[in-house]
Amino acid sequence: MPTLSQDQPDKSGPEPHSHRQTAESFGVDAERYDRARPPYPQALVDRIVAESPGRHVLDVGAGTGIEARQFQAAGCTVLGVEPDERMAAFARLSRVEVEVARFEDWQPAGRHFDAVIAGTAWHWVDPVAGAAKAAQVLHPGGRLAPFHHVPQLPAEVIDALAEAIQRVAPESPFNPSLLRKSALDAYQPLFAKIADGIRQTGNFSEPEQWRYDWQRTYSREEWLDQLPTFGGLTQLPPDKLTEVLDSAATAIDRLGGHATMPYTSVVITSTRSDTA
Repeated sequence: MPTLSQDQPDKSGPEPHSHRQTAESFGVDAERYDRARPPYPQALVDRIVAESPGRHVLDVGAGTGIEARQFQAAGCTVLGVEPDERMAAFARLSRVEVEVARFEDWQPAGRHFDAVIAGTAWHWVDPVAGAAKAAQVLHPGGRLAPFHHVPQLPAEVIDALAEAIQRVAPESPFNPSLLRKSALDAYQPLFAKIADGIRQTGNFSEPEQWRYDWQRTYSREEWLDQLPTFGGLTQLPPDKLTEVLDSAATAIDRLGGHATMPYTSVVITSTRSDTA
């Protein structure tokens, strides 16, 4: 199993967890978020469950409950922690138990878990404080396993997004230019910071990276439904968002009205030591 490089992470890179306005903006349309965001590969869910000491799971940044429902279907009891009451309220509609708090501030009240997960959300958590909190609430041998979708957008769509966002909202934190690189390469500084945060606690085994490759073909309508759920775009006023969507729609039309998106879902994972 590959472990992650212990090279010093890039300190000059972005610190997403500090951008609270973006981090807590996704609930503006929780129903769309839940409908448009893809679930995680079943093999990813199954492996985390199989390599955890039990089935009590804490879901950090639970959002609308997408991954929580997948772990429930795999036989787990799941508690979510989510800072946005709008997202939490939607998750509760599907019988996901959620407590509203930032994970760093959340009070576990003596509860412990077999796994701490986060579905495309750990970048909104302070990597050191979050790992330290996970160590507090995990049983010995429990697994910390934040995971992220890494999509490789078609170049035509990236170019259209970059042009439109630069035109209508140059101050937006959404940065399509980063997506022109290999998506996995672009995400590696984030994964390195997550791994380094885990190491700094001194309470976990050496972090590993698990990867799952898959793809999904989106129709024009499906892609335009998902696009407004991206961080940064969630804060655009309706008229500017419409311009961005129109540009993306034109690009997808040039691709034949659909776009096949390769994904890699990446887990950064480690187990809590007995001495934590």
